[in-house]
Amino acid sequence: MILFADSGSTKTSWLLYDKATGSRRYFETLGINPIIHHHEEIYQKVFSNTELVACAEQVDEIRFFGAGCSSPDRNKLAEAALKSIFNKANIDIDHDMKGAAYAVCGNEPGIACILGTGSNSIFFDGEKLVESYAGIGYVLGDEASGAYFGKLILRDFLYHLLPHEMESYLLSEYKLEKNTIFQLVYKEASPNRYLAGFAPVLSEFRHLDYTQVLLQRGFTEFFDFHVSCFENYQEYPIGFVGSIANNFKEELQRVADDFECRLGKFVQRPIDDIADYFIRKM
Repeated sequence: MILFADSGSTKTSWLLYDKATGSRRYFETLGINPIIHHHEEIYQKVFSNTELVACAEQVDEIRFFGAGCSSPDRNKLAEAALKSIFNKANIDIDHDMKGAAYAVCGNEPGIACILGTGSNSIFFDGEKLVESYAGIGYVLGDEASGAYFGKLILRDFLYHLLPHEMESYLLSEYKLEKNTIFQLVYKEASPNRYLAGFAPVLSEFRHLDYTQVLLQRGFTEFFDFHVSCFENYQEYPIGFVGSIANNFKEELQRVADDFECRLGKFVQRPIDDIADYFIRKM
């Protein structure tokens, strides 16, 4: 059996494919990122799903696409942790951007983008992948990601710059308090996930001018840094993976029109599309 994985900073989607019958089983764990998670943390995240672990002996191949899996050292860390559970499997670790490219481009040239907890982009010529220079993380980059928007919302909350109804909503639904925010942002693990947890507020208050200005600013920065960095970018469809992209297609379309770009495929949950790409090649 082949186990496919698509892992962001928030969650990991797993698909177990039976080559004999063509059947598929799905699992979910917390996100795995070897930049911020060590061996034991990765092991525990996978081991927390008992149904997935119960299939370990049947898995002979793993194709894992994950956030932060962009250097040999980090990939070896993730591979070693997975090997301690799936000890019979041949394991291939690669960047989540490659999974996104296979999901939204298939075998055709295009620009694949992730807009979820984090953000990034890659150019796919139909065979080879050309990385951009924009994957610099949520502190310095990740424009238009959930963490990016969450950071701006919290900043404006702390400066008392939010529209009144949004501020009231955050106080009642999120029980926000300055010291708690500082603790979770500056002292706890995975602050990017905490920040991204405020992105749904944009959907709740999509009708506000404040929200529309924020979305336009974020998506414009994304196109500035993550799309226009590619030569002849206007000639290729631009596909998207991730919750932010799928929830705000209209706003993305307006910014794409400003850049004279053509939007391509949108994928909320790319694990099936990734699996399909490899299954077709078998």
